[in-house]
Amino acid sequence: MTDVMAQSPRPDQGAELAKRLVSGIVLAVLAVGTALVGGWFFKGFVLLLGLGVAWEWFEMTRSAGRWAACAAVVAVWFALAWHGSIVLALYCAVMGAVGTAMFALFGRGGEGGGWSAGGALYATLPLAAMLWMQGGEGGSFIILWLFAVVWFSDIGAFAVGRTVGGAKLAPAISPSKTWSGAVGGLLSSALFGATLAPFLLDCGMLAGALMAALVGIAAQIGDLLESWVKRRWNAKDSGKLIPGHGGLMDRLDSLAVAAPVFALIVLAGLMSGGQG
Repeated sequence: MTDVMAQSPRPDQGAELAKRLVSGIVLAVLAVGTALVGGWFFKGFVLLLGLGVAWEWFEMTRSAGRWAACAAVVAVWFALAWHGSIVLALYCAVMGAVGTAMFALFGRGGEGGGWSAGGALYATLPLAAMLWMQGGEGGSFIILWLFAVVWFSDIGAFAVGRTVGGAKLAPAISPSKTWSGAVGGLLSSALFGATLAPFLLDCGMLAGALMAALVGIAAQIGDLLESWVKRRWNAKDSGKLIPGHGGLMDRLDSLAVAAPVFALIVLAGLMSGGQG
């Protein structure tokens, strides 16, 4: 999530809020709608997100290897969308990161292999996680639960942080984030994750709360990670694609880490525990 706007009133504040609201609703409808419909609608939607994130990362960091990273995104997408192989997808993600780093190191105009490889992984791993989870049994409901937990983590952190305030969480990275907001986001994600778990995941509330807490922590790490990247490259937003919100990375920062973490939870079989 982007940092909280300054409190001083501005003439265009109402219009900016309206843009944020409309854009947020449109994105939420697209995410939920494609997840429910599934199939190629969701696959195509996620592919566009992955390509957009890769493009923004390389635009913001001014690193070489943009097209190599986009090729890695497409390769990972084909591995899961056409072959359904998470092993092949992860292989493509790793080799794509290595190839992108090599391109940056030996190509022209690169900032360095680390940033280029990081951009490839940042775009491909969440893509692989969501496609793999959505393609399994009850995949649409698993994705909806993930979306809900991440969104409520963001909402809880924002609401509690703005209301309570207090000590800063990571002032060198994101001056607006507080420890109270982090705790609020964690509790919010755990509460709603537990409530929705029996309906969307077919598991008990305790298991849902524990999983949601892990996913909520991952979401906040993703938020801080993107803030750190933007601060490192002196960027206010990751892009200008979404009116009132900035870029895709600004909207998907929490999900970028939360999706792979939840995929690991599903892969470990922890979701089946805690019935009743």
